[in-house]
Amino acid sequence: MANLAILVGERIRQIRKDHKISQEKLGELAQLQSSYIGGVERGERNISLETLEKIIKAFDMHYTEFFDFREIGDSAKLGKQELIEVFVGELLTNDIEQIKKIYEIYNIVNK
Repeated sequence: MANLAILVGERIRQIRKDHKISQEKLGELAQLQSSYIGGVERGERNISLETLEKIIKAFDMHYTEFFDFREIGDSAKLGKQELIEVFVGELLTNDIEQIKKIYEIYNIVNK
């Protein structure tokens, strides 16, 4: 499965655990089977945008909040492409001053 599917699945699992709800409860709230939720969380299912919208609404959150991948687990477990996607997401959601700080850090590390 594509790296994005894995990231989305991890994000769903993270938010679900933060909300302290089971896969069964999330399935009820989103009108989906709990086995489907499990497959999505493991990155085994290709989730449609319509289904993702149901899950985001079940969490009662805004889309931009859902796509904030800054808190996706241990970076040692992520591959190169996944880390790139996290950084791209970070750059797209930060303001120009934060991006300049990230750039400064990058320059310090690469000297």
